[in-house]
Amino acid sequence: MDSERQRDGHRILQLFKPYHFRLTAVLLLIVVSAGISMLNPFLLRDVLNEGILKHDTKLLTELVLAMIVIAVATSASSVWQTYISNSIGQRVMHDLRAAVYRRLQRMSLAFFTRTRTGEVQSRIANDIGGLEGVVTNTATSIAQNATTVIAAVVAMCILDWQLAVISLAFVPLFVWLTRRVGKVRRKITTEQQRRLADMSSLVAESLSV
Repeated sequence: MDSERQRDGHRILQLFKPYHFRLTAVLLLIVVSAGISMLNPFLLRDVLNEGILKHDTKLLTELVLAMIVIAVATSASSVWQTYISNSIGQRVMHDLRAAVYRRLQRMSLAFFTRTRTGEVQSRIANDIGGLEGVVTNTATSIAQNATTVIAAVVAMCILDWQLAVISLAFVPLFVWLTRRVGKVRRKITTEQQRRLADMSSLVAESLSV
């Protein structure tokens, strides 16, 4: 099972190989966005401690403007990141569909005799369509969230390491909950794809001449 997953993972990574420059750009945008966002807690600290408590209007204005600039820069980075990641996802899905189609063209007649027509159609349309969401959204979200967590931990340790330790103590609980939910979602998704294949087969067999 592990070797099969490794082979599948290697085959998926090969699909992304032609787009490594775009992937690098996405990762750089994620790191830059997380790094910029890490400045907000320090600016907010200065707003409260220096600007408001000491009634320093000039400093307060500068800090607020800096926070606005950071928000604009983060939004711009997010837009570019979404655009590039979606373009990668669409190109990878096109390559995958083309590869599946070429594979089907080389299959023997016996394969199509023992395989339901609707199931083949479902593999091309539904399964690859489901993978599209993973490529365009889930993978990017994982990288973005991981980078954000690292930046947040660094910021917390600099601001108050005792509070950071208390916060990190709850991480194992959240990891356990995430794994449990992930297993349930995996079962639901597998059943959903199986039923979509059954429905496609039923429709194809009912409407075929």
